[in-house]
Amino acid sequence: MQMGNSDENGFNSDEAEEAQLRTTKKHKGKHDKPKPWDDDPNIDHWKIDKFDPSWNESGMLEVSSFSTLFPQYREKYLQEAWPIVKSALKEYGISGELNLVEGSMTVSTTRKTRDPYIIVKARDLIKLLSRSVPAPQAIKILNDEMQCDIIKIGNLVRNKVRPLEFE
Repeated sequence: MQMGNSDENGFNSDEAEEAQLRTTKKHKGKHDKPKPWDDDPNIDHWKIDKFDPSWNESGMLEVSSFSTLFPQYREKYLQEAWPIVKSALKEYGISGELNLVEGSMTVSTTRKTRDPYIIVKARDLIKLLSRSVPAPQAIKILNDEMQCDIIKIGNLVRNKVRPLEFE
């Protein structure tokens, strides 16, 4: 003898609804089917694997480079910190150049570069350095686990009228 609302099959109404939803779930496309690894508890879907140089033994085929300008007041600090930055970039096979005449920093791939995404990380590094982030902090962006976002807040300001300075 069962308690509660049950249908002719002996299911509770909630269980019957749930069973019906499972059987009538339509897949939108032929590729939208459950995969064997979707429910595997041994697979960590959010884990980011550290890059292994053996994945790209031939290296980069083309040279990619990024350049960014920096303000003049950062010139002295960048000149002092550049050897640290250059050695950090060299570990990943990236060359870096500091041009004090133009006020620019350039990073580019070399024949020793294996990780294709490291040039994007190096670009973020020089952007952070040009925006007054200390070199030891900015170098952390080269790690696979770290990311950065530069948010421009100029458009978010409501009052754009700036007071004029009088002499």
